[in-house]
Amino acid sequence: MDRRKFLKTSAAAGAAFSALPLLSAIPRTGKYKLAIIGSGWWGMNILREAMAYGECKVVGVCDVDRRHLDSAIKEVETLNGDRPKGFNDFREMLQKTKPEIVIVGTPDHWHALAAIAAIESGAHVYVEKPIAHTIDE
Repeated sequence: MDRRKFLKTSAAAGAAFSALPLLSAIPRTGKYKLAIIGSGWWGMNILREAMAYGECKVVGVCDVDRRHLDSAIKEVETLNGDRPKGFNDFREMLQKTKPEIVIVGTPDHWHALAAIAAIESGAHVYVEKPIAHTIDE
């Protein structure tokens, strides 16, 4: 790549990114579809805050522990009336519910896989640290 091509590409990218604030001015109709992977104590703390904001509809809850899963679904129904579907496999949940936002509240060693799968599905992701344990992740 030569300098001239680099400058043209950079200018085009700058113009495109400067238009992004205009897109956010478009009013949104409806609520964001939100799902959580890992609905234990910490995941539910994060989900409660997201629900308190009032701009999301919880469409999916995923946890491998059935007690956490059932408890989380009941709590979501009680707090805001949403009736999310329950899943034991986050990949299935991402495919079936098509969330726009995913909260990853799993134990640390599962953060990377769940976050990568959610990003690949097109969702925006909130994940606590550590995001990963290795450079490969």
